[in-house]
Amino acid sequence: MLRFSLLHAGVADLAVVSQVMGIVDGIAPSYIKFEADKIGLQVGSMNAGVNKVLVTLEITEEVLKEAQGKGVQLILSHHPLIFTSLERVLAEDYAGGLVTSLIKAEISLVVAHTNLDRARDGVSDVLARVLGLQEIEVLLQARDIPMYKIAVFVPKENVDELISAMGNVGSGVIGDYSHCTFRTPGTGTFYPMLGAQPYLGKVGELNEVDEYRLEMLVSPDRVERVIATMLDVHPYEEVAYDLYEVKTPPPGVGFGRVGNTPKPRKLRDYAEHWSDQLDCDLRVSGDWNMTVNRVAVCGGSGGELIGVAKASGADVFITGDIKHHAAHAAKALGLALVDAGHAETERLIVPELAKELQRRIYESGMKVEVLVSEIDTSPWNKD
Repeated sequence: MLRFSLLHAGVADLAVVSQVMGIVDGIAPSYIKFEADKIGLQVGSMNAGVNKVLVTLEITEEVLKEAQGKGVQLILSHHPLIFTSLERVLAEDYAGGLVTSLIKAEISLVVAHTNLDRARDGVSDVLARVLGLQEIEVLLQARDIPMYKIAVFVPKENVDELISAMGNVGSGVIGDYSHCTFRTPGTGTFYPMLGAQPYLGKVGELNEVDEYRLEMLVSPDRVERVIATMLDVHPYEEVAYDLYEVKTPPPGVGFGRVGNTPKPRKLRDYAEHWSDQLDCDLRVSGDWNMTVNRVAVCGGSGGELIGVAKASGADVFITGDIKHHAAHAAKALGLALVDAGHAETERLIVPELAKELQRRIYESGMKVEVLVSEIDTSPWNKD
């Protein structure tokens, strides 16, 4: 049994679902999910106790039995169980039966779907690394996620303290950098009226003070906390600040990845290598003797990204669930295709997600063990 046990003494005996969900959200933020995707807690209670989590590609009856046998209280799945609204929950139905069984077993179900697909170090990043790609970039940058800019006016002597406080709760994050700011010097004026208790200046007089306009980028999930921290730390009785939406996409977030091969090789040679790395058979469309320098990938079902893959300069696009007519379209564009299967291009994320979740749980001080499901959930027969 694969497990990542990093437990230590002196921690609380039992965590709850909401705490584990908070850590999952740090790995694959819920705000980066695609449109109306169904993620988060699908069955169970936020307040249910957890000391074991089972990570799986998807929930099936076999996975549920595995969870029960291992004493698991929470299943973390990549694929949603409930994707469309259920009009009723019937034990005889596939989804309804699993919901009923989860409730009876007192096991909660949490889903990280397109948020994990689009996240930095998510599904396609892991796929690209396993295939040996280098200089990896996002294939289709996410531009539908609202980001925010907060601009606050602060006295010069207080600016460093404010940057530290706001940065510590998540503002000013750009890629692998935190506490990123821009400051512009200027002069602020204010007239404290009767009843005011100004930090600087005098009541009943027009005062001037040297200030900075401090700007920081904030993701939508951190706006409220950043503002609350800013108001708490800021020295002014009345804080002047602006919050506005910007079109800056979060860096490193989006569907698919594209990168360069270690060295130019023929498609036939790389296909054999990729088949070994993914431990699966491949469907290939393209000239076996073509030279491959650049490869695009998308874990799961990425047929809609064929045009994007071609525009990225890729020679080959690797994904799953490629339809017949899409393959003809790619061939007309001069783009080779490799269909490695839906599950086969996504299952690599499961042990990586479990490992990262366990690491963060350990750092948080919670006593929760993370297990990797041993069930192959693919519905297709094996040779």
